[in-house]
Amino acid sequence: MTPLRQLWQNLISLSDNQIGLAGLALIAGLLSGAVITLFRLAIELPLLGFLPMPDAESYESLDPVTRSVLLIAGGAFLIFLFYLIPADRRGTGVTHVLIRMERHQGYLPMRNLILQWFSAAIALMSGHSVGREGPAIHLGAGTASQVGQYAGVAHHRLRILAAAGVASAISASFNTPMAGVIFAMEVVLLEYSIRGFIPIILASVAGAVVSRAVFGHETAFDVPALNLTSLWEIPYIMLLGVVAGLLATGYISAVKLFQKLNPFPLWVRWGGLTLATAMVGLYLPEVLGVGYDTVNAAFNGKVIFLSLIFILAAKLLLSAWAAAVAFPAGLIGPTLFTGAALGGLMGQLSVWLIPDYPVSIGFYAMLGMGAMMGAVLRAPLAALVALLELTANPNIIMPGMLAIVIATLVVSEVFRLPSVFQVQLGGNLQYQTPDPVQQMLTNTWVAQVMQQSVIEVQREISREAAGFILQREPDWLLITGEDLLLRPAALAEALEASPEAEQLDLLAFPADRKSARRTSLKANLKDALDLMQEAQLQWLIVCRDERQQQIAGLVSREDIERYYLYRPRQQN
Repeated sequence: MTPLRQLWQNLISLSDNQIGLAGLALIAGLLSGAVITLFRLAIELPLLGFLPMPDAESYESLDPVTRSVLLIAGGAFLIFLFYLIPADRRGTGVTHVLIRMERHQGYLPMRNLILQWFSAAIALMSGHSVGREGPAIHLGAGTASQVGQYAGVAHHRLRILAAAGVASAISASFNTPMAGVIFAMEVVLLEYSIRGFIPIILASVAGAVVSRAVFGHETAFDVPALNLTSLWEIPYIMLLGVVAGLLATGYISAVKLFQKLNPFPLWVRWGGLTLATAMVGLYLPEVLGVGYDTVNAAFNGKVIFLSLIFILAAKLLLSAWAAAVAFPAGLIGPTLFTGAALGGLMGQLSVWLIPDYPVSIGFYAMLGMGAMMGAVLRAPLAALVALLELTANPNIIMPGMLAIVIATLVVSEVFRLPSVFQVQLGGNLQYQTPDPVQQMLTNTWVAQVMQQSVIEVQREISREAAGFILQREPDWLLITGEDLLLRPAALAEALEASPEAEQLDLLAFPADRKSARRTSLKANLKDALDLMQEAQLQWLIVCRDERQQQIAGLVSREDIERYYLYRPRQQN
């Protein structure tokens, strides 16, 4: 066996402890970072190789006819491609990841991964007004999930690996490793835990390393020097937070409005979006593609006020339409775009109102970006950390916290709206927002409550064998081939009642036998409870192997309830 394969086997054997999981997360992070890097190159290289563009985001440099043909051809191809795929296999993006995390323990199919790669690349290359971060999250989570599936890790570990892939994807996309960690735990894993932090941090670092090796150390945005000139700007920053909250509310509401198109055929939903984007692109080509070149221009105050208003409105509506009809690309990039545009508008407005007061337009553009991200995605901490990493300036923390919190409160408490991902999932019967109890059960391995004092015995047993088994003092006997549980005391009573019998039939004498079904050692407590509910049973037999032949132990509904009531305060 080669040293590399030996290392892999060691990691698999250790995957149930923190060291093995950390090693698998590191591998998953490197592979996810590589996949995201190749995805980005697959978008940029064809554009730069075949079109007269100075960079992959400069759709403004193309003539109107080329832009329109590119958009319509890309949209038509995507419609054709998705008509070839059954409706139940079209899942892509962040919502697909959330469904698979909540309903399928982080098992992401390879076919959806491949579909996401090609469809998102086509959508972005053709100039649709969408982002690449949503597809990157799916690609990262899917790649890490495939690593975990190949290694055969337990369900609760696979969820952590998938979240590690998300962190690697965000890190590789923005060159912001800490924001990747927070986003993965805040939005995807929906919990902060010690056992999750270490592998997710390792994966995020790995994604950043791969991205920096290819694209360099610069972040996704060209951020100028930013600073808070005076504490007198605090009221204006609070106003920015309120306006960003109103804009985020408008964006989420627009997604809900465009969801009314979903009963229509795919060619109407996506065809209409493509034609609308082509028409808007004739006059506002800045909204095409990811648009980070326009964001950088807004940072430096190079986009005039009126143009910025039209660009913001167009980007908001087109990206909301795309998000509502499950177009196979992301909404995170457009959210950052509209936030930066709003902040740029607020910065320019402050210059007009107080021309003698020194104000950094880029400072407000960055705050607007963070406020929109936090409010729309319901990820305030991830947004704040992203601001810190993008600016490399701790002075952004205090005003960033203020703007992000106010914007998030406007959306969540004033207008009572959920995150945009929850709105997207609102009509999906496969998804339910997990409550805290369900979340705890999902994240607890069945082995943590399993009883191991069980001996498997044949139905026909000799007196001598029975005596030997009773000397070992097990808690339970499992009758082979019957999946019935029997207390050893019942066997002892049967031996005393039949002193002349040399052979006993364990099903022949009166006793309280418990019916049980078999489950995998990979299962978590939610899996166990769901199986008990389905079979109307109180006991499960936990098996080590896929064929469910090697018995690891037993778990009962009472064991799970006792664990929930008296569980440890901290879990490793």
